Amino acid sequence: MSQAIGLKQTEIGLKYLFFTFLKIGCVSFGGHMALISVIQKEMVEKDNSLSQESLLDAVSIASLLPGPLAVNVVAYIGYHLHKKSGLFISMAGILLPACILMYILSWCYFHYINIKDLSGIMMYAVAAVSAIILSTGLNLFVKEVSGNYTKMLLCLISLVLLYLVKGYLIIVLLFLVGGVTGVYLNVANLPGQSGKILIWQRLSLSARSGLSSLLALYIFFVSGAYRHLDNIFLKIASVFSGVSLSLFGGGYVMIPIMQSLFVTELKWLTTTEFIDSIAFSQLTPGPILVSAFFTGYKLAGFAGASLATLAIFLPSAILMIIVSRIFAENFNSAVMKNVLAGIKPVVVGMILASAVKLFFSVQVSPVTVILFVAAFVLSFRFKITPVYLIAISLLTGVAVHFNSLFINF
Repeated sequence: MSQAIGLKQTEIGLKYLFFTFLKIGCVSFGGHMALISVIQKEMVEKDNSLSQESLLDAVSIASLLPGPLAVNVVAYIGYHLHKKSGLFISMAGILLPACILMYILSWCYFHYINIKDLSGIMMYAVAAVSAIILSTGLNLFVKEVSGNYTKMLLCLISLVLLYLVKGYLIIVLLFLVGGVTGVYLNVANLPGQSGKILIWQRLSLSARSGLSSLLALYIFFVSGAYRHLDNIFLKIASVFSGVSLSLFGGGYVMIPIMQSLFVTELKWLTTTEFIDSIAFSQLTPGPILVSAFFTGYKLAGFAGASLATLAIFLPSAILMIIVSRIFAENFNSAVMKNVLAGIKPVVVGMILASAVKLFFSVQVSPVTVILFVAAFVLSFRFKITPVYLIAISLLTGVAVHFNSLFINF
């Protein structure tokens, strides 16, 4: 898969992976598309360490699988650079900032220290993040979609439907339509359509064992067998692993299910604590599932928090790697190439829709509009790194927020 992923393995080591993803992890506010956008700006445009086509392939595969999309993409990149070491180093780098902040918030919360509402600060960061996502989407549109009427139509339909319709099923439907259209209309413009897609028979023994183990974990979870476990660490591992493998459609889709599981059934959290854990996850530069750290911390301290975090991210990342091997084995298949060529416009539409929805998810004010326009121009036209743009927006949010508190006081 190294040829397919387009990475310069001779120039990139574990140190680069860790510090690059650590930096990205510090500023990836606004959801999975924000993180993908920063990866695109930092690794594709700035460092030239990742091909644009490979990033889109990774997003396409991750969108069809359970688990947090952005973290799975990071795991994919790390694994295909440096195998298992790259996977763990990359995931550690991307999750460390969010986990550190969640640890601080959790410690303060359970030690009765008052934590002020910081949502007023975050809306300014979200304005800049939505502009960065829009810039990324438009760049990808120009390079991957523009000029091909079939791709442009797929992108437009995806943009409209994903903006208007919520839910994971619409994403699956659009990916299915994109893949079928790609094959039927030969979107990749290949001379022939030969080549079968081989799956199970081409997998290694370790990959088959991995799939079997993940299936066993999932069955253990859905059967409710975890209820009979007395050891809290085994219970944490089994429950959060099951959630990881059940997470289709993003963290927000799982919120009602996690609330029912953690609050109603297991009684690990009160309703207030669950709501606060979700709110805290929104204050961190990471996926909403980092809220698992909060739950694990209450149950078994730092060890429980670490285990819960590992269990909710690692199983879906392993599944991502196994499925990516299937794509790698069939990379030269004309059918596979046309499937991916048809899915990529859908991914671009998904990115554009995410930018629009994210911007309108916060209160629109003159300051947020100015931040949005400035961040878009600086990102799209001048290629300024998102790290600086998000840092400036956060500082602006801090200044405006505390100035308003001072005036009210």
